[in-house]
Amino acid sequence: MVRRIAFFDLDGTILQGLSSEKSFFFHLIKQRHLGIWRLFKYWLSILKLLPKYKFRVFIKNKAYLVGFSEDEIKKLAEKFVTENLLKKIHPELIQKIEQHRASHDALILLTGTPYFIAEIFAKHLNIEHVEATHCVLEDNYFTEQEPAQSPFAEEKLTIAEKLCQQYQANIKDCVAYGNSIHDAILLSAVGCAIAVSPDRKLRKFAEKNGWEIV
Repeated sequence: MVRRIAFFDLDGTILQGLSSEKSFFFHLIKQRHLGIWRLFKYWLSILKLLPKYKFRVFIKNKAYLVGFSEDEIKKLAEKFVTENLLKKIHPELIQKIEQHRASHDALILLTGTPYFIAEIFAKHLNIEHVEATHCVLEDNYFTEQEPAQSPFAEEKLTIAEKLCQQYQANIKDCVAYGNSIHDAILLSAVGCAIAVSPDRKLRKFAEKNGWEIV
């Protein structure tokens, strides 16, 4: 069955004005889960990846997770997100999600945040499909390898196009929500683009193209 898809970004869109991963990162430091060794590995990885990725280095660097088991991080993330971030979900986005659900649209959370955070929001909001950053595991432990998938800018569009094939949907019939100018690549491709609390560049771009602004 052909379905319309509604693509939702997380940070700054569903989640008001916050980076969920950055918040979790500083929580891990505050709770002393990130010791000197892990922070050293993290900053060393930044220096290693900086020439290749430049300003995107923080998207590709997940070395702060090295040595943690997947189960451990999932438990820490579940507790942190449940206690601190779920209450900061944008109320208008909850309404938008329910409107799409009532229209029988496919709901997809398409975000650059790690899957162990994104899946908690998806479960809370009853969003059926999550495409997030896939960190590399070895024997159930995180490695310092670059993520196998990190939805950002043009990669978000590539993933969205694959999902349209999977759901037998035309991307021009789909809806996408985003807050950053880096979301403009995906927003420009869909038939209905909605800018949520957009940054300055995206607001200007949205106004020029006549997009809805929440």
